[in-house]
Amino acid sequence: MRTLTRRGFVAGALTVLSPLATRTSGLAANTKEEASDFPSAADLDSVQQDLAAVLIDANSTPEASSATAGQAIVDFALSYVGYPYVAGGNSPYGFDCSGFTQFVILNVLGIDIGHAVEGQPYTGAWVEGDAWQPGDVIFFQNTYRAGISHAAIYIGDYQFVHAENESTGVTVSSIWSDYYLSRYWGAIRLV
Repeated sequence: MRTLTRRGFVAGALTVLSPLATRTSGLAANTKEEASDFPSAADLDSVQQDLAAVLIDANSTPEASSATAGQAIVDFALSYVGYPYVAGGNSPYGFDCSGFTQFVILNVLGIDIGHAVEGQPYTGAWVEGDAWQPGDVIFFQNTYRAGISHAAIYIGDYQFVHAENESTGVTVSSIWSDYYLSRYWGAIRLV
């Protein structure tokens, strides 16, 4: 863990590691010392292996592994509540709705579901509304345009976390609100 911390990673919501978003000196390193501040490919592979070991216990049932991975998705997503909304964004500097779901799933599961909200529903298994589990990705239609137009991560108790808009940023909302209930489209599970 000490090596990961020196390489720019910190322990996030319980078991998930996330890169720090504090480096501002640019993309290219000018010295060998600066270059060593960035995580190497081997470090990133090690982090993914460590995360996989945490999320998948060989002695657990598939349902327990799915629940653990789903909770890791929720914990990671909730750690970004309050971050800004930026159209086209998919990083801690600013997220749009599908950029947020892409960022969370990629960082927790290592799966790139793409940034286009229209394509994300086809990257997982369909889940009926009465069978949602924490970590499922849910979709809404006819929000700011016709068709599928909004994505969020289900956190439990009919609540979801999402990059809502410029005034709220990443926030938690209820599926029971008149606005979202009338626009619900469907949900998928990736684990």
